[in-house]
Amino acid sequence: MRRLLIPSLIAVVLRCGVVQGQSTPTAPTNTTLESGTNQALVGPERYFMFPIQPGSANSLAGGLGDLRPNHFHAGIDIRTGGREGLDVHAAADGYVSRIAVFTGGYGNVVFIKHPNGLTTVYGHLRNLNDTLGTYLRAQQYQKKTFEIDLRPTPGQFPVKKGDIIAASGNTGGSGGPHLHFEIRDSKDNLFNPLLYDFPEIRDEVPPYFERVALKTMTASSRINGEYQRVTYTPVRKADGTYTITQPITASGLVGMEVLGYDKTSGSPYRNGISCLEIRLDGQEVFAYNMNSFPNEQTRFMNIHENYEMEQMSGQRYHRGYIADGNILNIYKLQSNAAYRGRLPLLDSKPHEVTLILYDAFDQSAQLTFTILPEVAPANPLQIDSLTVQPASYAPEPTATVTTDENVLKIAVRNLGSNPPVAKLITGRTVTEQAVSYIRNNQAIYLIDLRQSLPDSVQFGRGVVRTNFRKRIVPGRSEVVIDKVARLEFGPKTLFDTLHLAMRGLPGGGLEINQSIIPINDYLTVQYVPNYPIAIDTLRTKAYAVSSGRESFLGGTWNKGRIEFKTKTLGRFQLLTDANPPKVDILAATPKGISAKIRDDLSGIAEFRALVNGEWVLMQYDYKRALLWSDKLNPDEPFEIGAEVLVQVKDRAGNIGSDSTLIAEPVVRRKAAPKKQRKRR
Repeated sequence: MRRLLIPSLIAVVLRCGVVQGQSTPTAPTNTTLESGTNQALVGPERYFMFPIQPGSANSLAGGLGDLRPNHFHAGIDIRTGGREGLDVHAAADGYVSRIAVFTGGYGNVVFIKHPNGLTTVYGHLRNLNDTLGTYLRAQQYQKKTFEIDLRPTPGQFPVKKGDIIAASGNTGGSGGPHLHFEIRDSKDNLFNPLLYDFPEIRDEVPPYFERVALKTMTASSRINGEYQRVTYTPVRKADGTYTITQPITASGLVGMEVLGYDKTSGSPYRNGISCLEIRLDGQEVFAYNMNSFPNEQTRFMNIHENYEMEQMSGQRYHRGYIADGNILNIYKLQSNAAYRGRLPLLDSKPHEVTLILYDAFDQSAQLTFTILPEVAPANPLQIDSLTVQPASYAPEPTATVTTDENVLKIAVRNLGSNPPVAKLITGRTVTEQAVSYIRNNQAIYLIDLRQSLPDSVQFGRGVVRTNFRKRIVPGRSEVVIDKVARLEFGPKTLFDTLHLAMRGLPGGGLEINQSIIPINDYLTVQYVPNYPIAIDTLRTKAYAVSSGRESFLGGTWNKGRIEFKTKTLGRFQLLTDANPPKVDILAATPKGISAKIRDDLSGIAEFRALVNGEWVLMQYDYKRALLWSDKLNPDEPFEIGAEVLVQVKDRAGNIGSDSTLIAEPVVRRKAAPKKQRKRR
């Protein structure tokens, strides 16, 4: 079992943690790092105690920086054996600085600030200890709310290392019982708790490659003769290293992407990777290290990964290059920094590529393969033969349009053996562009959107409408007014330059680019619907629509125009939720009240329970759609015959309710066993 942080873990920090000339912070404590040793970790007593079953072997269900929906995972998920109720210990002396209850996210959560300036966070708790739980319940009753965020004074709730502060649970957005544990500094930077070398966690399992992808990064780049993204499944060799058995040719600037995972000993769960290195012909060109990152930049996960692939397939590939607009300070560029990790395959020579994955315990996996140069065809446009249609059959051209990496790709069928020059139309301006290449009976046109932003493209008789409106630059506010809608971009709305495309949808609705393009912060949209019938503006709200699923966005109406905010692009519809939430009281006895609640469209906004007109705290587990009472005085029963009312309001303003009276629970007696006849 590894007990010291050095030398292996410090080696990972130095290898992958130096970011463009400065060091990523590593395991900060109240003492400094000297000679590669953290004195607070390797002395007679470690600074932090493991918060779950300290001293016993454990394993993880998640690590810092794991790629989660719209965010990096902010800590480690400590397994609790699939059960709730384990004692949660304070990791070090300090005081409770924050207590909160959230329907999703952290659920019930406690923050403890320590004398060294760090804060530990304990999430998804079932309940708090008596002192903290009594304080929390009293505040919820005072404010008459389930969700709450409290900041006790520094001397109000002091704790000692090892004190039991709560019981582990499954509250909030947890996918199963576990403890979410974080370490933060005073600036809200998140640090990998595994840097603190808890002996309870062992890891003798190296990370592994599942897939890798090569991606063309400019209009002139090619992989296997095309502008495309190609995935490969690495093959593990007898010596434990990986290779790719298929031949690969490429030229121009090419990006690497990695689908890889790690596990800790004794755990079946796939965790993320802590570090990725990419070398070209032995020279490191890119490194990514997840030992620390600012919590406020957690949404930049969407630009660290290939967001398009995540939206289309659910697979979260790490980019092996720094995407335009990515300001995260977790990367190292050793050589050819101007290419930002993209592989410059510019000399028509073979190149050896090596990828190395590391976990927080310095276990590693290595993949090595060769990229061969592209062989130029005799006719640079003629990659594959183009089928010439007989004169008696001349179907209309059909086109497939995609946008990626500042390139508009139009693949057109049925253009004949001599594809025409494309006419790029921007307003009244027309420019021409020749076909880029021909493949599989398709003429491929590649248009650099940084040079031209056409609203339509014409080739022969065929016209493709792009619906491009304007090029929007991140970092500044901008308003776009169009006959379809009014869009307001804030300085933090975009990660990267957006080639804005917008159109009204047949039958009503609005499309703004595609849902495969991530944005960082809210985009404000004003939209005038073109519906032939009157709209119930009280219950009709905006929804984002993707893959047949509707996500409530809300909105306010003013003079026939709705204004709403969104953190996603894609398709938007106005839907009317006229159905109130459903409420079913399951039990109402002197000991407690429980109810099931659900809504079919807009979702639940708020709820309340009254007993003889007095507000009663109801705990809520949205995963089970369940409410249950939590009395201010747990020892005081509800009065028999008291009136119970449970009301639920959805986000469209509909209210549903159920009522009953407090009654003694019905005791069902077991039926007496039937006497068996004696056989004669």
